[in-house]
Amino acid sequence: MTEEPSSALLIWQDGDLIKDQWILEDNEVSIGRDASCQVQLPSRWISRVHVCLRRDGNHYTAEDAGSKNGLYINGQRAYKAQILSDGDKLQLAPGLDLIFVDSEATAPLPGRAAAPLYLDHIERQTYIRGQLLSPPLSAQQYQVLSTLTEHPGKVYSRYEVINAAWPQDNPDGVSDDAVDAMIRRLRTRLAKLDPDHEYIVTVRGYGFKLNVE
Repeated sequence: MTEEPSSALLIWQDGDLIKDQWILEDNEVSIGRDASCQVQLPSRWISRVHVCLRRDGNHYTAEDAGSKNGLYINGQRAYKAQILSDGDKLQLAPGLDLIFVDSEATAPLPGRAAAPLYLDHIERQTYIRGQLLSPPLSAQQYQVLSTLTEHPGKVYSRYEVINAAWPQDNPDGVSDDAVDAMIRRLRTRLAKLDPDHEYIVTVRGYGFKLNVE
């Protein structure tokens, strides 16, 4: 019996953060913004179908699928299909790197795990343990969460939270009920992807803090 070739991995890496990873199980894998792609990347810099990966035995090739911004492999523009090696870096847009991990090393990079909470300020997207929160947070919710993530563990006063959520309003005119309702909605959204963890903790008599432990 012929042994099936083992699958490789594609890892979406941002600095020391692994934002997502995909097992390359199919012989042909499309990467792009379109929902039909096996590897979907929610960035306006990515074409609907940006790159095509193909497997031939234990070898994988990457080819630009006619994208607007092109495909770069290890910093060099790839104008035709190129065989991938373990550790190759595929750049589809500025700051968006995908790392190819071959079938002999299909494991996350040593010491690098998905952060509990990550905000992509360019795309204004929220990731919880490597998963994209969809639909996105409202502008108000995102701004409050962004404020709390500046210093995780620090207690932010209600005035500071109000200034983040309602920057045009007088803080004295925003009721405690309005603040609590907004925080409750934000907690509900975060719990969609991580129901067992409370990211926003109420400090009675003062305000709120972010808990990512």
